[in-house]
Parts: sequence; structure tokens; C-alpha cells
Amino acid sequence: MTATTRDRPEFDTVQLTIEPAEAQELVDQSLKGLRSSVTEDGIFLRSSDGMLVAILRDDSRNDEQHRTELAYRVAPPSELATRKGKKIFESLESHRT
Repeated sequence: MTATTRDRPEFDTVQLTIEPAEAQELVDQSLKGLRSSVTEDGIFLRSSDGMLVAILRDDSRNDEQHRTELAYRVAPPSELATRKGKKIFESLESHRT
């Protein structure tokens, strides 16, 4: 997990076989109402009210293998940000390692 989510049990983390920018593009195509910001810690995806929903972080091991760490919100279940986190995971699940 990234430093941002390491101590936060409301996030789960998976590895993806695509680049962060490609993952963000897929998310943008499948979900509306998210804002993204690029930081040195990754691409932060937030709900329209500013709640952190997911982080896409470059986790490439070498130049030949593109990997992204997806940290996405999984709790509390009733939150809109959590439902969006699940949808982000589902939109990228086919790229999971």
C-alpha cells in the first residue's frame, strides 16, 4: 500500500498489469463524477465532494513490465465513495495480476 493508505483499513490494494494513465482512462470511460489529480504519490481519484475513492500508483518493476497498484475504498459499505471504489475495482478487475 502507499503511504497514504497503509494505515487506513478502509482501503484494499491490488496489482494491475497496466500503466496508471491507462487505468485512469479506463476508469474515466466507465465512471462519471470523479475528479483526478496527479501527485508524486500517484493519481488520486476523488468523488465530487472531495472524498478519496482510489489511488493509482506506478509499481513497475522494470521497463518491460507495466504495473499499477490500485488502492480503493472498501469501507464503510454505505458510503458513496465506497460504492465508487468498488466500481473502480470492477472496471479494472480484468487487468488484475
